[in-house]
Parts: sequence; structure tokens; C-alpha cells
Amino acid sequence: MLDILLVEDDDLVRDCLEVALVEAGLLTTGRGSAEAALGLLSAHAPPGVVVTDINLGAGMDGLAFVRAAREVCPGVPAVFISGRYGELRGMTPRDRFLPKPFSTPALLRAIEDARASAKQ
Repeated sequence: MLDILLVEDDDLVRDCLEVALVEAGLLTTGRGSAEAALGLLSAHAPPGVVVTDINLGAGMDGLAFVRAAREVCPGVPAVFISGRYGELRGMTPRDRFLPKPFSTPALLRAIEDARASAKQ
């Protein structure tokens, strides 16, 4: 089972986050768009947590992606990341928000918090 599905449109940021998560022992795959990530969800078992940027450029944003992902994988926990703080509309109590820039330990804590909240 995939631990983390990472959705980030910035290639460099996505690559850095993916390396950090893999080095932390998490089976992680990254996608550059919500649409690509939804295609992955349709073909595989649900990930443990979705980590997504809120602003994904053209196409669906991170909030819309998580709503669509939960139609395929009900209850999947999410960690939203963004450099813009005014974009938090639509988050649920089980979701977590992590402002950019952040450290790897902060990301790992947010992932664990999201997992724990999904179990409640």
C-alpha cells in the first residue's frame, strides 16, 4: 500500500519532498497535477495520506482534488501545503494545513496528525 500520494505542480519542490518522505521510510509517489493523481487513485489501493499543494496551477486545485479523491477513497486523510494562507476554505477537521516553507520534521508531524485524526 502506498503511504503517501504527493501532489505538487512545482517539479523541484515535488522532487525534494518525495526524496525527504522516502528517506523517512514512507512509500511515496508524486504527481504534478490533480488530474494525474486522480488517475493513480483510480488504478491503485488508497494511499495512507494525501499531501497536496493547494495551488496546483492550471486545472483542479488541491482542495477540489481532495474532494474528488474522497469520492474514490472515502475518508483519506489530507495534508494541504501552501505559501498562501487565505486558501483554507473547504478543509475538514481531519485535514491538516502546513504553510510553506516547512521542515521535513514538520511535514512528518502533519502526516502523523492527519493519520491519527482519520482514525478517530
